[in-house]
Amino acid sequence: MTPPSSKSARRPRRPRPADLKPHEVELAQFFVRMAGILGVPRSVAEIYALLYGSSQPLDFDRIQARLGMSKGSVSQGLRFLRDHGMILSVRAAGSRRERWQPTPSLATSLVNLLRSQVLPALEQSTPALRRVLEAATADGASPEVLDRLGRLNRWNGRALELAPLLLPPPEA
Repeated sequence: MTPPSSKSARRPRRPRPADLKPHEVELAQFFVRMAGILGVPRSVAEIYALLYGSSQPLDFDRIQARLGMSKGSVSQGLRFLRDHGMILSVRAAGSRRERWQPTPSLATSLVNLLRSQVLPALEQSTPALRRVLEAATADGASPEVLDRLGRLNRWNGRALELAPLLLPPPEA
């Protein structure tokens, strides 16, 4: 299995829109690599990077134009980021256009993402991993395989036990 960073390195890059500065492209590449580890789509990471590196909140049309994305990709990306508490909607006085900016705390954004993406994946995998171990046992799998599967089940359980201790409590 190839690590996520190697996979994304081989994937063709989206053409760079002309008005993105080199540091903005590099920031996007950083967030794309990090998002890949968490299973977050590339387009979401690119939108977040653009907002994160912007000194002013950006509206939908500006985001779409700067990144060269479809309206659907921008819409889905903004919805994902908003739903996971990573961006805030702001309105300028006298304007009806919604503009977006990153939340003040990158740490809070990351914690929200871990809570919404990683923890549910661990929770959902618990019964499946148990079934895999039970089926492998019933099928007479080798002791080495049963040992590996047992360790995987224990790792998953420990990760679920440790998560509340490692992540700060959710904000009310």
